[in-house]
Amino acid sequence: MKINEIQGNLNNIEIKVKILSVDKREITTSKGDTVYYYGLVGDDTGVLPYTAWEFPAPIKAGDVVQVKYAKTKLYNDRIRLYFDSKTELLLKPGEEMDVKNTYKEVKLMDLSTKSPFVAVTGKISNMSGKEYNKAGKTLTIYNGFIEDDTSKVRISSFGKPLENGKIYRLVGAKVSEFNRQLEISIGDKTEVFIENEDMDFERYYKLFEVDNPAGGITIIGFIITLGTKSGIIKRCSECNKPLSTGVCPDHPDKPTKLDIFSYFTLDDGTKYIQCIAGKKAIMPFIGVKEEELPRYAGEIYKMLEDKLYGHAVKVNADFIKNDGDLSLRVNSIENIEKEDIRKDIELNQ
Repeated sequence: MKINEIQGNLNNIEIKVKILSVDKREITTSKGDTVYYYGLVGDDTGVLPYTAWEFPAPIKAGDVVQVKYAKTKLYNDRIRLYFDSKTELLLKPGEEMDVKNTYKEVKLMDLSTKSPFVAVTGKISNMSGKEYNKAGKTLTIYNGFIEDDTSKVRISSFGKPLENGKIYRLVGAKVSEFNRQLEISIGDKTEVFIENEDMDFERYYKLFEVDNPAGGITIIGFIITLGTKSGIIKRCSECNKPLSTGVCPDHPDKPTKLDIFSYFTLDDGTKYIQCIAGKKAIMPFIGVKEEELPRYAGEIYKMLEDKLYGHAVKVNADFIKNDGDLSLRVNSIENIEKEDIRKDIELNQ
């Protein structure tokens, strides 16, 4: 049997396929903790998602296997292949198979403009639409984020709404670079499928493991320097530009507003990296509210020094490109807890 011959709910299927991806997830059921596996398989006629309650350790992504006694179910108008305790997966060593899917399956951490069109799977968040006019037509572009267990990146969808909280598989998504970060977009030729697998978004990494501008990454390390110009800055309330003289040359009649900016060096034991952080990350960490900024303006640098310099912290941040090197744009800063120490030990093993 070939993938394109599978229709609806079937039992005792025998099929030869190539394993395209293998992921696993731990869940808690009424019978206790268990693990299941999921991913994609393909042949020369198509690609199918699968779920496996048992999966032989020697079989890896890229292997060709003969599958016996599998079954299929229809979910969200898409067929899924299921492997249970009765299913046999027989490895075909050295055998090759061409797969109809022409797009490389990648994790978001591995996005690169060198592969401009890919297939990715992730959960959508903060998606909203905005109308615009083109050639006399009113069109809608949707912008938000997509994330998997490796990274979080921006996503744009032209005319195709994606629902927040849903997990989608996107085949033929375009990879590009914007504002020193990678993002993906989907257009008319992109195939969009709803997936029913859950995802784990706990993304702890060591700095040496990240070599591209990935987003939503958690790093644990020590702050070893604090920039001397960190602290309060003034901005134009109209255009948000930083002001050196206190008056915006473009909007001289508009009032100024106070903001916080900090830059520092984070060392996690594998390498160090330059970080920038704004008020969204800093104010909760030092315990100052926005309306209190005028009162604490003269003390902010000392507060930053006391809370940041020489301390071990956990930061959630986006990696950004800077002339070939990477730096961190910090989303949040927290003091480390016992659970973070455990994670750090696991990463060093």
